[in-house]
Amino acid sequence: MKRLKKPVEFSDAAVWAAWLYYVDELTQKEIADRLGTSRVTVIKLLAEAKERGLVKIEIDTTVASHVALSRQMADHFGLQEALIIPSLEGADDLKRLGRAASIMLVGNLKDGETLAVAWGRTVAAVAQSVPGHTRLDDITVCQLVASPDGMASDFSPELCSSLLANRLRAKCVNILAPAVVSNAEVKASLMAEPSIAAQFEVIRNASTALFGVGELGAGSTISTHNVHKAETLSAVEADGALAVIMGLFIDADGNEVRSPVHDQLIGATLENLHAIPRRICVAGGLHKTAAIRAALLGKLATHLVIDEATAQSVLDSDLTDQPD
Repeated sequence: MKRLKKPVEFSDAAVWAAWLYYVDELTQKEIADRLGTSRVTVIKLLAEAKERGLVKIEIDTTVASHVALSRQMADHFGLQEALIIPSLEGADDLKRLGRAASIMLVGNLKDGETLAVAWGRTVAAVAQSVPGHTRLDDITVCQLVASPDGMASDFSPELCSSLLANRLRAKCVNILAPAVVSNAEVKASLMAEPSIAAQFEVIRNASTALFGVGELGAGSTISTHNVHKAETLSAVEADGALAVIMGLFIDADGNEVRSPVHDQLIGATLENLHAIPRRICVAGGLHKTAAIRAALLGKLATHLVIDEATAQSVLDSDLTDQPD
């Protein structure tokens, strides 16, 4: 790299470039001229400044929440806030939803609160997007769901909770039990264990929940990652289930559909979720329209992060089903 012409008080090139760009509002070309380097190098320095936490960019989510579609979604489904990101063809929507949800999450969390976390690709994307320099004190992160056998490690319950705890510099409380046990008696015995009872007490004291919504059917996460057996999925689909949240099933109106292994599950119930005051649902993709609508009709979310195309699809589908 060409030697940069920076003053002695700014011995760090990334800091100097960031100051000129964000504070003095110089263009990248003007900064390149000042530093005696190329515009490409300036772009790399600015990216480095963000990665190192030297620059903290905040977007007021209330701005995005005041667009017409956001207001419609919030009013129609009784949400406290709907953050809708613009649809962008060819973009990584999972990563973009994760970034948007991380902004909402950090903006709502307060010192001393407990965050209860579900699992899945979307929740993992949120965790990966939370900046490592987030300044919150005395935060606790806990799992909402125990870990299924054979769950993919890149978005398992324990990874989602531990990654979020690391980014938030928080205490992490994981459920030390399998997601599905052999019978109801084993579940009752485990739930009576003081250590597991204490973990569920943390869930009951949570102020915020973070979760995604899954659809059923071939190719869905719940059917391809050994969360439930095929016969369980067939049984709940026959009973009208079309969406899954925290490994639990709901029908088109958001009512719970109990599976054959319901009394063998180790994890938070939908009643537990409802009792958490702030419930952030992150979901997107037109293929999830019916599942997201079901979650909203069931009043499982107080806050929603979704992409524009899916939000419009969810709203249209519900308005179409309204009686004349």
